[in-house]
Amino acid sequence: MKEIKLVIQEIDKHQERLIHAKLKIIKWGNITVEMFQDFDKVETIDSFIFRFSKMQDTIGEKLFPLILQILEEEVRNKSFIDILNTLERLEFIPSAKKWRELREIRNQITHTYPWEQEILVEEIKKALISSQEMIEIYNNIKIKISKYLTNL
Repeated sequence: MKEIKLVIQEIDKHQERLIHAKLKIIKWGNITVEMFQDFDKVETIDSFIFRFSKMQDTIGEKLFPLILQILEEEVRNKSFIDILNTLERLEFIPSAKKWRELREIRNQITHTYPWEQEILVEEIKKALISSQEMIEIYNNIKIKISKYLTNL
């Protein structure tokens, strides 16, 4: 139980910082390649990308298996897609497909080269929208898992 609480604290921190960076980016208005000329904006973009990736990674790699352990579901020999399918069946995530889409956005935004600024702008726009979906999924998971934990 202690381990899942620590993982939730870690994800909460990523979420808090992700939202902070996201709100700063949204205040800029239109997102364009010109923002890459402003060091402060680049710092905020880097923070957003990092927190989006860390939150998505931590939920998928740490929280999902722990949820299944708490529910006494087999985890050890399951592939990640099997874990997602089980979480969908148990209604912890809306769909395995949605989580794979979030993962794909995470991969695209972190593997876009710095000189591909037009592509990066489009990936940031996708991630800004998807970050809200990820936050909603995570917050729903917290509500659902709290039924199985005390003092979460």
